[in-house]
Amino acid sequence: MIRILVLALVALSLAAGPAAADGVEAGLAKLKAEPTVRDVQEAALRYFRVNSAQIESMRSRARIKALAPVIEFSGGYTRSDLDDVSTNMQYGFGTLEEPWVARISGGVGWNARAKMSINLPQLVFNPEELDVASLAGLVEGLLKESTRLYFMRRRLQVDMLLTPPTDRATLLSKNLRIEELTGLIDAMSGGWFQQELDRRARRSAKKGAPAARTPKAENPQERQTKRAFPR
Repeated sequence: MIRILVLALVALSLAAGPAAADGVEAGLAKLKAEPTVRDVQEAALRYFRVNSAQIESMRSRARIKALAPVIEFSGGYTRSDLDDVSTNMQYGFGTLEEPWVARISGGVGWNARAKMSINLPQLVFNPEELDVASLAGLVEGLLKESTRLYFMRRRLQVDMLLTPPTDRATLLSKNLRIEELTGLIDAMSGGWFQQELDRRARRSAKKGAPAARTPKAENPQERQTKRAFPR
């Protein structure tokens, strides 16, 4: 009896082996269809608008900024009028027909100034280069974090394929963890990751859909034969 049970278990395992292997291969194929880690890294850098080329360009511009002269222009306009009228009340000095003494003065003034300066010491060292260098740390942090989240999610997916949970609680816990990691990657990429997953899933579904079968046209002889000898 025991020998029969052992043989039955072996037979069942052998029968289930190819099916399980096919399921694992199909799951791995789906994982390969997802975005690569390089795609995720580039999406994160695009979302935060930083990359190595931009940082190098900003560093070069900060270094040669001192060669650009600082030019200042200023100007002004001034107008003034001054009227001074006095009356001579003493007789014997002049005639009565000319009793007034009047003095009038006025003028218009213009001024313009220009200034140009070059900060030559900044050609040796520009403190702004330190600000640009701090962006390189941001790029490194984005690359490390996106890579870490991506492979945490991938390891959990592979673990679900190779050793699927046997109880419902573990299954729900691992699925929630995968969704959490997916959400974190999606946030780092500005929503690109989930959209790309959905787009590739739709494309795979279209490729895997069976083609519609076109009914074969019957010639008149076959139609007459079917009518004469119905099945």
